[in-house]
Formats: sequence, structure tokens, C-alpha cells
Amino acid sequence: MSGANKSALQQTNEELRVLYDESAEGIIIADLQGRRFHRVNRAICRMLGYTGEEMLSLSVEDIHPADSLPHVSAAFKAMSERRLKCVRDIPCLRKDGVLVYADVSATHITYQGRACLLGFFHDITERKQTIELLRASDDRYRAIADNVADVIWTVEFPTEILKQLWGKAAPAELADAVLNHWRFSYVNPAAERVFGYTPEESKTILLHDLVAPEAIALARNALIEDFSWDASQPADAYQKRFLEVECRAKDGSYRWCEIVSTYMRDEEGVPISLLGITRDVTERRRAERALRESEATLRGLFENLPDLVMMLDRDANIQFINRAQSGISREEHIGEYIYNFASPEYRESSRRALDRALATGQPQTTELRCIFGNWWSSRIVPIVGENGIENIIVISTDVTQGRLAAEAVKKEQRLLRQLLELHERERRLISYEIHDGFAQQLTGALYRLQAFRETLARDAAEAWKGFDSAVNLLTRAIDEARRLISGLRPPVLDELGIVDAVQYIIYEHRKDGGPEIEFEHDLPHRHLAPSLESTVFRIVQESLQNACRHSRSDKIRVALIQHDDHIHIDVRDWGIGFDSDAVEEEQFGLQGIRERVRLLEGSVTIESAPTEGTRISVRLPLFGGDGDAPAAL
Repeated sequence: MSGANKSALQQTNEELRVLYDESAEGIIIADLQGRRFHRVNRAICRMLGYTGEEMLSLSVEDIHPADSLPHVSAAFKAMSERRLKCVRDIPCLRKDGVLVYADVSATHITYQGRACLLGFFHDITERKQTIELLRASDDRYRAIADNVADVIWTVEFPTEILKQLWGKAAPAELADAVLNHWRFSYVNPAAERVFGYTPEESKTILLHDLVAPEAIALARNALIEDFSWDASQPADAYQKRFLEVECRAKDGSYRWCEIVSTYMRDEEGVPISLLGITRDVTERRRAERALRESEATLRGLFENLPDLVMMLDRDANIQFINRAQSGISREEHIGEYIYNFASPEYRESSRRALDRALATGQPQTTELRCIFGNWWSSRIVPIVGENGIENIIVISTDVTQGRLAAEAVKKEQRLLRQLLELHERERRLISYEIHDGFAQQLTGALYRLQAFRETLARDAAEAWKGFDSAVNLLTRAIDEARRLISGLRPPVLDELGIVDAVQYIIYEHRKDGGPEIEFEHDLPHRHLAPSLESTVFRIVQESLQNACRHSRSDKIRVALIQHDDHIHIDVRDWGIGFDSDAVEEEQFGLQGIRERVRLLEGSVTIESAPTEGTRISVRLPLFGGDGDAPAAL
């Protein structure tokens, strides 16, 4: 062999050695008889974790797990007999006991005078693990899809048609192409529970068979919108779609369904399929409808409750109120601090009641007056949520009428006490006057008459003087009795009527040197109902007495005028006047006039001011002398 040929051969051997040693695939040369290894490269050593020397001490049986040896031996024999060139997915056992997998191909060679197999080991461990993971994931997702309550489906679009039309036809034409070729390619078992169709039956039905007629247009519009996407935007910009439509089951019944779908597109952006999830929300819709109806019923109930119902947050800000109050709209109440509507004197007690409700979790009751003048009895009810007390409901009952009635009762009771005290004073005064006047005069007359008999025999002239004195005392007693009777109810009132009775009062005041009194009337000279006559008489009597005693007026005017079915009493002076707001309630004069008028269901106006005189105007209903009338004092 020439030197040039020898050099070329050496270069070729060197290149083959480099290829052999640096190959990514593991290489083993094993003899056919003993199946022992005669040569290995670095890749197989790395793959199995042995050194080169260790590998040369092994055989085929040493690098495979025991349970796979029958399969490995059969494959080795087939390759030795040239019946097989490649075996896939062969398990190999690393030195550390870890399994790796390889695709093995072999060819016959003669090495160092022996018939051998040159084996190439392509490591597929990572690929196999990936496949296993994918298979496990696929099994897992399939198990999920097969067992979820929602219907999972896919639709394969008519790709060839869409590719021809895409970018050329209008979105409406694309949508119609999809709808006309709509077929389900996959449907999970939940479809049978929701719609009554088995997965296989579902693949044969058209969209028109499943979706209610009015929903077809909705689906078409959704497709048109999705197919109108701008190519300048990302391909996934219009991938997801949410719809809520009514679907028809196999038995003809309808179901409300939520549908979430995602488009699958090819590299050119053409949609090739649609993945969707359909959830039966019929019961939820029914529950929502029932809830809305219940809410409407409750709202109607709340808005028409006689009570005022408010919901507050923990800071006492109004979150809900069932109706507007005092010209303020419901919207204006929302967000307001509730105690801004309470009178200042009741704010602190109301806050304490709310604080007790928050601290104890127990309802509290309080009563307050609002800035609009109404009285409210309020029950404060804490509402406990997951995080403790989150809201407070305040139920308030308007007790204004009750409070006013109670105050009226107290006023009546106070007036009754005043009247009783007045009557008691009048009785006491009458008793004093009877004791000190009438009774003393009768007693004196009795003593003188008793003395007359004894004195007559001894001194007749003196006896008759005593007799005359007794007669004088009896005369004075009779006059005193008449005066007392007139004070209780003047006989002239019963004998002649109200006009003459008023003239009698005026005469008495003139006789005592009082101011000039002018009397005007147009009443007929007939009797009125006794209670009405008594009331008119007492009002005129009290008004004249007050004017004569306190007004310092030189002139007083009294008028009794009948107008339709009412009597008008007007008593006026031009004296010093007074501040009517400063008159104490215990002063019975004016209050007595008011109450007498009120008992006869009349009206009274008292006008007065310092230096401007006083005018008392009374209006009383007129009723017959024989008719029923309210009791009068």
C-alpha cells in the first residue's frame, strides 16, 4: 500500500472514530454468540451510567430489567436472523437502577473476526415521559369532561369553505356557512342528562334542532360580530363569546343555558373549530325570577307598611329606607347619618341604644322626636352576618298621635285639677261667706228673738228694740242669700234670659263705679239651651271682670251677635293690654274661657299686646233649648 493510500485510510479511520465516539446515539458492538459487548461509545456510557471498561464487562442481559429479558432476547434473535432491523421502546436499566427507554436498530458486521451486531440506541426516555404525561393529562381531562355537570362540545367548521370565503365574503355569508354546516364533533355524556340526547345522537342533530327559533338570530349575530374582527388585532381578540339562550331538549321542553365558547384558528387566523361549555341555568333563572317576584312583593310590602323601615351600616348611615319622609326623597335619605334627622335632645340617647345593639347583638327600643316634629317608637335590630354584625334595621312606628293624645290627656287632667281647685275655692269662699255673713246674721237674729221673750216682761221698750234688730238681721240674711244664689247662677238668667243677664252684670259693674260699658246685641229675647246660656254668661262675666280689674281702660265694649247657626261674643277694651305668651297656665281666667269654648266645640281668639288693649272673640255653635248639647261648666 502506498504511503498516500495509507495516509488516507488513517484519516478515514480517524474520522470514523470521531463520529463513533461523539455520536449522540449510543452504539454497542455485541457478538452474536455470547451477546457480550466488544465496543461501546461515550453516548451509551452516559445513557446507562457506566464507564467504558465497565460496559465491556457486560452483556445484553446485564443492561435490561429482568422482566423484559424474554422480549429483549426475542428481539436480539430476530435481528441476528435478519428478520428485524429496529425495535422500539426497549427498556434499559442504568447502573443506578433507573429505567431509561430507547429505540434500538441493528445491522450485521464482522468485528475482530467475529460475527457481531452493531446496535444504535436512540434515547427516547424524555419523549416517552412527555407522551405519558400527555396521556395522563388526556385521561384526566377526559375523565373530567365525562363527569362534569356542564355540557362540553366541539364543532368542526367547514374549513375548506371558510378558507375559500375568508377575506372575500361578508361576515354574514361566513356565519351562514357555519350555521348551515353545523355539526357537533364531540359532546360529553352530560348532554343526555341536560338535553336527553346521547353523545352519539348529539352528533347527528342540527343547531336548529337544539336552539329555540328566537335564539338562532342571536347566534347568527354573534358569529357575524366575531367574523368581523380586525386583522390588525391579535388573533385571540375575539376568541371568547358568552351567550345566554333558550335551548330545546329532546322531549320538547326548554332549558335556559349559559354558553361560553372559544374559537380555534389556524395559522392564518381562519376559525377551524369552536369549543363550548353549556351550563343549564334553568333552575337559577327560576330562582332569580322567584327572587325578583319575592323582592317586588317585599318591596311593595315595605313601601306600604305604616311603619318606617331603614337599614343602616355600622356607622349609622342610611342604606335603605322604605319611603320618603317630609318632602325628602328616598334617594336623598341614602348615605345620610340617621341622627341628623333626630331632634338634638334625643340624639345622645338614640346613639346609646344603637351602641347597645351593636355591643350585645340584641334588639333595643328607644323613643325619639325627629326634626320634623313627629314622635317615633323605634326598634333597633342588629343583623348578624359572616363577619359579625354588618347592618342594623330600624323599624319606627309613628306615635305622634298617641303622644299628642297623651299630652292632651295630661292637659285635660291638669285642667280638671284646676277646675276642681277652682270649684273647691268657690265652695270654700261660699262656705266662708255663709259662715261669716248669712249664718252669723241668722244666729244674731235668733239670739235677739230669744232675748225678746225674756226682756219683754222686764222692759218692753228695750225688748222691741231687740226685736227690730232681729228683723233687720233677717232682712240682711235674705239679701245675702240672694247674693250667693246670684253668684252661683243669677235668677235673672233663668227668669229673663241671657240678654237681661248680661245687662245685669253690666249694671253691677256700673253701680260699683267702673268704666263705661257699651252693650250691643241682636239676640232674640228667648231662652237658649241652659248650657249655652251658662257658658255665654260666664265668658262675658269673666271677660268683664278681667277688663274692669286689670285693663285700666275707660271704655269697654260687649257684643252678642247671632250669625247663622253661631253666636259671636266680642269683649274689647282699649287699656294697657298684656303679653298673651307670658300668661301663666295656673291663671284660670283666660284658660277657663278657652276650655269652656272647647267643651262646646267653639273657637276663641284672644288678641292683646302691651298698650294696645285686649279683644276676646268667641264663636259658639247655636243649638236648641230642648236639644242635646255638650256639658258646660
